[in-house]
Amino acid sequence: MSKKLPANWEEIASAYCAGSLSNRQIAKQFGIAESTLRKRIVSEGWEKAGAQKVRTSAPKVRTAAHSGQLAQKPPSPIVAEAIPEDIEGRLLCLAERMTDELEQLTAHHGEISEAIEIETMDDENPRRKEAMLKAISHPIRANSLKTIAQTVALLGGKAAGKKGKKEQLKDAADTASSGKFAPMTQPKLVVNNGKRRDS
Repeated sequence: MSKKLPANWEEIASAYCAGSLSNRQIAKQFGIAESTLRKRIVSEGWEKAGAQKVRTSAPKVRTAAHSGQLAQKPPSPIVAEAIPEDIEGRLLCLAERMTDELEQLTAHHGEISEAIEIETMDDENPRRKEAMLKAISHPIRANSLKTIAQTVALLGGKAAGKKGKKEQLKDAADTASSGKFAPMTQPKLVVNNGKRRDS
């Protein structure tokens, strides 16, 4: 078995910082895994010379179906505000943005389907077209809506101060145990110690 030679990280760093090659190209050239390269980039803080991403494929040509502008809904008040520090608030903001995206997808479903048809017209294998159409299909959208609704219900209840089932049951039990069903309290013991009360 042949042993793998250790990577020359100085050469790899200079190739990355030059900015002329993509991560995938650098990894292939030096015989390392792309994930290993990405980890080293993050851990050592390498930066590309132009701070631009390298495009390895030609950009897609936009067709008439792509050029139509989607009606933009004004941002909701929750999204327009700064994202809150707590995770529940951030997740609620994300759920609202995802709901807006789902709304746009549903509103422009026909246009998107037509764009997919045009984009995949020259494909020899229909799998790409089927996958793209499946991604915007009704069952997928319905499942996304269900998941978003469950998330909002779970997080919205906590964020809005609503109580969960256990808290509601405990409150109901406390309410029921008041009044004549309240537990008896200890009798008050009054000790006179022989002192007389003057009335």
